[in-house]
Amino acid sequence: MKRLVPLCLLFCLQLAACGVPDSLKGFDSETWKNDRYACNGKRQSMTGEFEKIRRELYGKKEYVVRNLLGKPDSESLLERNQRIYYYYLESGTQCQERRKMSEANWVEVRINPTGKVSEVTYKNPL
Repeated sequence: MKRLVPLCLLFCLQLAACGVPDSLKGFDSETWKNDRYACNGKRQSMTGEFEKIRRELYGKKEYVVRNLLGKPDSESLLERNQRIYYYYLESGTQCQERRKMSEANWVEVRINPTGKVSEVTYKNPL
């Protein structure tokens, strides 16, 4: 029983470490996540807010991106275990047909082989 308490404490600390860094906590993550594929127009109004935190994402681990921005609207797997997450910023044909990429503007978050963000760009720069 005495061993169980330190293990529980360690587990709780690990869960807390999987959150979002304080520097990114001002971003309205819940509104972003609830506007999947940008079909409700909320993300489009958040582009200025996103731009403020965009550079802070560099070097962050993949789980931080997922905790902050949610599941990507689409993703690509590249060679050597690199990935690109796509998050739409405006509504478009992706709202009707989610399996095809649309021409709507999006954010690309590139994850390198070590699981860290190496690039954050826009399809159509703001």
